[in-house]
Amino acid sequence: MSIPDYRIFFRLCAAFFLAGFLASGSVSAQQAEPPSAAPEQVEEARTEQPQAQPDQSEMDAVIMALCHEITILKKNEEKRMAVREVLVKNADATYNYFDTRVYEMSAVLYALDDQKIFTLAFYCKAATRLVEMYYAQKPDFQEQEERLGKEIERIKKLAESLEEVDTANLSEPSLVQRDEALYACQELEKSLQEEKEQFIYLKELFNNLNRKIDTLNYESAQMFTSLFNRIFYTPSHAARYIFLKPLKTYEICMSVWETSADSKLQLPSDSETLKHYGLILLGIILCSYCLARFIVFLGFKKTLKKTGNYNKRHAFTNVTTILIVALILVIASLRTPNYLLESAASLGAEFLLLVSAILFSLVTRLPYGTINSGIRIYMPYLLLGGFFMLLRMFMAPNIIVDISMPILFTLVSLFSLLTWVRQRHKLPRLDRFFSTVSLVFTILGSVLCWTGFSFMAFLVLMTWIMLMTSILLLVGLWDLLHHYEKRRKERNKRVILWFRPFVSKLALPCLTIFLILFRLIWPAATFDMGDLIINKIFAATEIKDLFTFSWSSVITVILIAIVLNYLIFLGKNTLHEVYGEDYEVGIIPTFVTLSSLFLWGLFVFTALIIMNANYNGLLMVMGGLSMGIGFALKDTIENIICGLSLMLGRLRQGDMIECDGYRGRVSSLGYRSTMIETLDGSIIAFQNSQLFNKNFRNMTRNHKFECVKVEVGISYGTDVERARKIILETLSSLPFLSKVKKTSVVLDNFGDSAVNLGVWVWVPVMTKSSSLSSVREHIYNAFNEHGISIPFPQQDLYVKEFPGEEPVLEKGAPVQGA
Repeated sequence: MSIPDYRIFFRLCAAFFLAGFLASGSVSAQQAEPPSAAPEQVEEARTEQPQAQPDQSEMDAVIMALCHEITILKKNEEKRMAVREVLVKNADATYNYFDTRVYEMSAVLYALDDQKIFTLAFYCKAATRLVEMYYAQKPDFQEQEERLGKEIERIKKLAESLEEVDTANLSEPSLVQRDEALYACQELEKSLQEEKEQFIYLKELFNNLNRKIDTLNYESAQMFTSLFNRIFYTPSHAARYIFLKPLKTYEICMSVWETSADSKLQLPSDSETLKHYGLILLGIILCSYCLARFIVFLGFKKTLKKTGNYNKRHAFTNVTTILIVALILVIASLRTPNYLLESAASLGAEFLLLVSAILFSLVTRLPYGTINSGIRIYMPYLLLGGFFMLLRMFMAPNIIVDISMPILFTLVSLFSLLTWVRQRHKLPRLDRFFSTVSLVFTILGSVLCWTGFSFMAFLVLMTWIMLMTSILLLVGLWDLLHHYEKRRKERNKRVILWFRPFVSKLALPCLTIFLILFRLIWPAATFDMGDLIINKIFAATEIKDLFTFSWSSVITVILIAIVLNYLIFLGKNTLHEVYGEDYEVGIIPTFVTLSSLFLWGLFVFTALIIMNANYNGLLMVMGGLSMGIGFALKDTIENIICGLSLMLGRLRQGDMIECDGYRGRVSSLGYRSTMIETLDGSIIAFQNSQLFNKNFRNMTRNHKFECVKVEVGISYGTDVERARKIILETLSSLPFLSKVKKTSVVLDNFGDSAVNLGVWVWVPVMTKSSSLSSVREHIYNAFNEHGISIPFPQQDLYVKEFPGEEPVLEKGAPVQGA
């Protein structure tokens, strides 16, 4: 019920309440008057008037209110009727348009055969587009029919209420108004009923049109299937007549072309029309070249000179010209109402974009002297594709394709082989690889054409060319980025650190996904099968009791993974810039690892939602495989759990540890293994489970210092307390020793040649060797300054007797010994 309907309802309720209130007031006033007659008279009056009648003025007020509301209702219904008349006219126009289009499309499809694949594919696609347009514009009569039914029912009830009014208590004007209101209700009901019948009739018409549309859709789908089979499974035998009956074959081709040229099912190919379109295209090319020359020579002249690419200005001008022409064709395909011209313009624009991408890659990557060699390598395949595009634009019959393509594929194969032999040594390795593979595909296409599969040969070649173009475009963009960063370094400017990761980890992977999709859709779109590929991409595929997904959802998951990987990388770089050298030590690497693990887990959960995973089915499968997976991944799962335990408490990246006689720094703490960089620079890998079960020493878990004893010997007779003070005063000035942990000097033991002192110092763990060397050096210099000698082991040797000689008693000189 709309807003005016509620308003009318409330007004009627207010009128009835007002009438009831006035009637109750008059009754209460009559009951309040004292009886002026005797009881007998009152009894007689009651017998004469057994029931009280309402006042005449009150009923007149009710009738006036009802008539007023009926007048408002009538005006509102007249407005709605005007709106519904517009809807009926639009529905009638829609029906006439689609009924005519369905009849024309059905006649065209039934008139075609599989000897005109291009025309058949085009009109099958047009039929599919017509079906989609119909269901998008089809009017909905169900809501209008229900609304009319409610309005008719309300008007009927209002008329019944007016008929039940007692006319004896109405005045003459009220009686006239009541009759007029009844007549207005009847007329309004009659018009609404007629309108409802009209909607029912239109609904029946559109139901019949639905059946025609569904039939057309079914027939076009069947023809599309036969077209698909004709391209991939049904060979043509026309190529064999090229050598057997060349003149007869030529006459048949020309007659078929002239016959098809007179048809309205393809672009006009008469000389006047072709001359007209040729002049327009020539004007577009000239204007585009002038605009491109203005852009390159004036807009980018300084940039080309700075980069040393000024000699490539003409090549850049040609690439820009092709891009501008492609853009104009795209705009023309969007503005033209003709399906044929739209299809031709879009195909031309796509082919020019393909050519411009290859030329852009060659111009940006190759030196000036080798650009022509690259063009000679790739251009034969592009010209072959361009010729096939022309056949597609003019809807050439099958026999023209089956006769011309084998000859062209053979000529292009021979020319490409000759060019490959002459030019391949001048090109980089990537271009040599692509030229070799393209030559192989061209030879394969020649074989397919001579066996009768000309359309399949073109699809195979164009699919490879699209893949090759995508890779060349990505390599060209990457090379352009490399030159840009090199220029910034040469100008001693700060390198944009975020730009290369953004391009390599986010932009190029996403662009790769879209280029792969375009590579699949564009060759099929040549036969107007692009919608078929798109429908296949969005069609749901069910893996029983596990997933119900589509390729579009798979692509979505891949794009989310690419974005998440870039965000994790960006977060790591941000933390590295904030913390600097402290990033590699402490809790930060552990936090990054655990955060990455959490985000990837969240990604897996999101991917399962996008893929419409059946969790019950997955649990059943995992339950069935749990025993085998558990035994197979026992060590892996144990290492992951132990790695998480090490990360959460016992170990951090950057800690200095000792384990199994090895001393080193934890360089990497992963899910499965931990890498230890020893003091000699080698890397030792411990499995997390092994390291978890061992009693290793963590030298930096509590602080970054290690207590080490340095032994120092002083000669007997030296004042020990004086030596202790000298050592403490000397070591107190060393900045690398701990300021919290104090150095201590103790008398360790009495040696053979010296009194041994033990100097306990707290040196940094990471620089233990160099710090101890500095400590020993300072102690040695301090003892020399203060005249304290550090004795060394010595022995006195006395020779008492030589064999065979007289005994000689001689005091020997002291001899040094180690």
